[in-house]
Amino acid sequence: MSIIITGGCGLIGANLARIMLEKGREVVTFDVAPAQALPADLASRVTHVQGDITNYHEVLNALRDHGVDEVFHLAATLSAPSEANPWRAYKINNEGTYFALEAARVCGVGKFLFSSSMGSYGMGHDGHISDDTIQQPTIIYGVTKVFGELMGRYYQRKFGVDFRGVRLPQIVGPGVTAGGFGQYNPGMIEAAAQGRPYEVWVPEDTVLPLMYISDAIRSLAELYEAEAAAIKTRVYNLGQITPAPTAAELAGIVKGFFPEAQITFKPDPQAVEVLRYIPSYIDGSNAEKEWGWKLTGSAEDMVRDFIADMKAMNQG
Repeated sequence: MSIIITGGCGLIGANLARIMLEKGREVVTFDVAPAQALPADLASRVTHVQGDITNYHEVLNALRDHGVDEVFHLAATLSAPSEANPWRAYKINNEGTYFALEAARVCGVGKFLFSSSMGSYGMGHDGHISDDTIQQPTIIYGVTKVFGELMGRYYQRKFGVDFRGVRLPQIVGPGVTAGGFGQYNPGMIEAAAQGRPYEVWVPEDTVLPLMYISDAIRSLAELYEAEAAAIKTRVYNLGQITPAPTAAELAGIVKGFFPEAQITFKPDPQAVEVLRYIPSYIDGSNAEKEWGWKLTGSAEDMVRDFIADMKAMNQG
């Protein structure tokens, strides 16, 4: 069984590749970055295709030439760079997703896993969202994720592609520090661990739903393993660490581990405007009912895991 992971050089993609290798899958990584961008332990264990997700023939050839049976489509540009260049975001996130789906159809792929985002929500909610909440995104990143969800559902109904997706909340983990308006959360932890001052670009009372990176990876792996008959909702909210800390509360938790941490707040107007539409609570009950998803742990556990993983990475 051969799988391809688009965006395979990214943090989630590379870690997902490790899990798939452990399951005995042959793994192909597809990324605009060269093979040298892969972690050293993966480079010799996967087949890497350096390619452009906005070039349909490169995507099609990657699936066809390597006999791909299943797809994890993670390639995307994130919220902040998407706002800076919405035209590029359209090409990578919209055209790239369409090309991946069409290549999957042509090649007779079975499962197609998609990473969506809580950024697909925007106006019209009261801070609490479920899978039934209407998606009215206010940023191009969210617009592209809604497009991906709808195209995937269409390809499932029209062509039988086994499309499944998760809407990830803000991901926290070592190295998750560039590309998103909500990445002050991992940023302040990493800076404190490295002894660097950190300026947070949102007000102290800002609340974002959070998830540790290992749980995000686990969600994709578990949804991949779920029986087809169990999949009713197709794209799932996953919940978040509960209770979700404010930015100031997270800074306080970080200072509990690093008392000398220098964390200050200087809100950026663009970030404030974008994040005011992000929900503060996500209902992940459909994922729990349909394929047994469970998310446990506190913000303190998240910071503790972050520090432990940073130490392990530095020792490695």
